Parts: sequence; structure tokens; C-alpha cells
Amino acid sequence: MAISQEGFQGSGRTPLRVYNKQPTYNTYVSPYGPKTKHIPNLMGLSMGKAMRYGYYASGFGVAAGVFALFFFAEVPKVRNDILSRIPVIGDYWVREIPAEDNPF
Repeated sequence: MAISQEGFQGSGRTPLRVYNKQPTYNTYVSPYGPKTKHIPNLMGLSMGKAMRYGYYASGFGVAAGVFALFFFAEVPKVRNDILSRIPVIGDYWVREIPAEDNPF
């Protein structure tokens, strides 16, 4: 009676492995494979990818910052403390109330 591979019951134990010295010959390196042995990375993110993602993130950050400044431009604290101190176009955001319109 032949025992098929599906019905084979193992002993549940890992067989004993004999670890000998490593072989002294060099392993085969394909001429068509990558030329570099190891590219340093951090969690799969190489320096080139990190720079590229950093450029993208900085672009989105600048766009979000400019949006936030213009969105909150009518808040007096933002207008007086930040936007009015921009060197060339800061005078655009200066709002002076005429004396006759000031209730105080």
C-alpha cells in the first residue's frame, strides 16, 4: 500500500540540521543583475526616494501655508502681526479706521 503525500503524518519534530563550514567558492553573480550589492535604506526608503518625497511634501506644505494665511487674512491678529509685515506688499493689509468711524 502506497502512502500519498496528502495523507502522510509527520512526527511533528524538526529534523536535526548539521551546520558545516560555509563553502569557500564565490557565488554566481549574473552580468544582467543589479550592479550594486546593497543600497542603504530606512524601512525601504532609499535616499533618492526620501528626497523625492521630501520635495513633494514641501510643495504641499508651502501650498497649505499660503492657503492658511489667505484664509485667515481677515482675522485682525493675523492681518496685523503677520501679513502687514511682509516687506513689499504688507501695506495692502493695513486697515486704519478713520477717527469719525471709531466709537472709542
